[in-house]
Amino acid sequence: MVDLLTYFNVSWFGVKPFHLNLFKLGIIISCVASGVWLLVSRAMTHHVMTAAARVNSMNLSQHRKFAWVLGSFFAIFLIYLRVRQYFELQTMWDMAVEANVAWHMVHGPWFFNSLDNDSFLGGHFSPVFVLIGLFYRLVEHPLTLLVIQSVALGVGAVAVYYLVLLRHVHSSLACVVVILYVSNPYVHHGNAHDFHLSPLAIPAVLWMLVFVESGKQGLAAVAAFLTFSVEESILLPLASFGLYLIAFRSGWRVFGIGLTLCATVYFILIIKVIFPMFSPSDGLFFWDRYANLGANLNDALMHLLRNPIWAGHETLIARNQYVYLIYFLIPVVFLPLLAWREACILVIPLSIMFLSQNSGMNKLGFHYTAPALPYLFFSVVHGLSNAVRLIERRWGSTQVRWNLVLAGMLFLIALNTYRSPSYDIGETNPEFAASAFEMATIVPGDAAVATDVRFAPLLINRHRICKINMIAGTLCDWTLVDGKPSSGSDAGDRRVLPQWIPDYVVIGAEPGKSSLVKLQEQREFAEWLTTVQGYEEMRNQNGIMLFHYRGKSS
Repeated sequence: MVDLLTYFNVSWFGVKPFHLNLFKLGIIISCVASGVWLLVSRAMTHHVMTAAARVNSMNLSQHRKFAWVLGSFFAIFLIYLRVRQYFELQTMWDMAVEANVAWHMVHGPWFFNSLDNDSFLGGHFSPVFVLIGLFYRLVEHPLTLLVIQSVALGVGAVAVYYLVLLRHVHSSLACVVVILYVSNPYVHHGNAHDFHLSPLAIPAVLWMLVFVESGKQGLAAVAAFLTFSVEESILLPLASFGLYLIAFRSGWRVFGIGLTLCATVYFILIIKVIFPMFSPSDGLFFWDRYANLGANLNDALMHLLRNPIWAGHETLIARNQYVYLIYFLIPVVFLPLLAWREACILVIPLSIMFLSQNSGMNKLGFHYTAPALPYLFFSVVHGLSNAVRLIERRWGSTQVRWNLVLAGMLFLIALNTYRSPSYDIGETNPEFAASAFEMATIVPGDAAVATDVRFAPLLINRHRICKINMIAGTLCDWTLVDGKPSSGSDAGDRRVLPQWIPDYVVIGAEPGKSSLVKLQEQREFAEWLTTVQGYEEMRNQNGIMLFHYRGKSS
């Protein structure tokens, strides 16, 4: 059955393979059963309507407290998942990079990324790391970053609740939208894969939207300023929101003009001045993701402006992006289509992803949807309020029709749960993970280390660490991500590669899950380390090997 479902998922629908997950399965069965029960049971209907009436009867203070309770539970749930991930070795490269930068924000040099031997600012301009560094100083551990990200998404749930209250529709609908938020597969994809900065913009933007809706320009400006500090990918979507304010909110036009100008000018400053200063290679560090548009940013803009038909094809047709747009709207029941003004804000953030030739971006995977998600839920809130008025005006507020709506919501939550990532919990051999943590404690905190990306988060709080090169030759792999050259002789790489020798080497292959090729590769590499490179084997346990440098014999 699993193989059959995997075939349909991959071959017919172009989505992920099917994996049985008991936790997700329990949620799916509960939602489907509750939805069916709601349709056939009068008692269930009575309970739901009573609960909705109680929520609607709460005063504003009670609603706010309830919102923070919901947000806290969601944050705690996410923290639990992320802690499980970390201790099951399911946090890898990006987690290691950003934890290393956070460690350097405490110990210096600021923004240094040891794994690339360069400044983090060459890939993302993120002043928010100054704030992250303050938290990391309190608890110097990679889990600090995972907790920050989880709490941020929980705070975002509170903002979503507040947005619904400000629309003056049925208060119980605030719970509905929060459920759409906490069950949204794109929210979870943004959280499930390591640590990234862009998800931190979700609560910042959502609270900016709350302050805009409540008429608090000063607080909206503070939230916008905080959003500016996250990373450059957030800026153009912010500019699009500024255009929305100019076009549709007369009382906010001055604010919208300022927001649009500041976001656009700041984006140009980063792209044209700051990135070239810090980039480890000639040109924009991540431009190969958009090489299909032109040789550089200016070239791409000219192509898009001169060829609008081609631009539309590249945006929606070339890589079947229209399918992923439909997938993006299904978890929110296409509600943004009922609020076209607010939905227009999504054009820029979605186009930025769809125009990329990077499959993770144009398929709206991983954390790449984070810049669009706040505006998605902004349009959901407006679309839902319009939908409620439409239903009540055309069909009345009968209990039967609302039963159908609520049952449909439960079925949707089941679908969203199915589409959400499993966080890879339960996928790791417990003995393998335990051995990794045990060996990590053996390595001194000031030692230079070469290791596999899977073990890097355990050893990341140090200045000298590199990704292991499992091909006999160069011990450290300094290859830049996204296909950038790593050879020092290549004119495109401006870095001066380090010459230090790792004091310790940690490699591993998980028993029962590693291929024969991987196991053979590890054996050959271990032999090369001990016979040629002057390392001795200190520990070999459950597939993990620890080596210590003793010096090459003369």
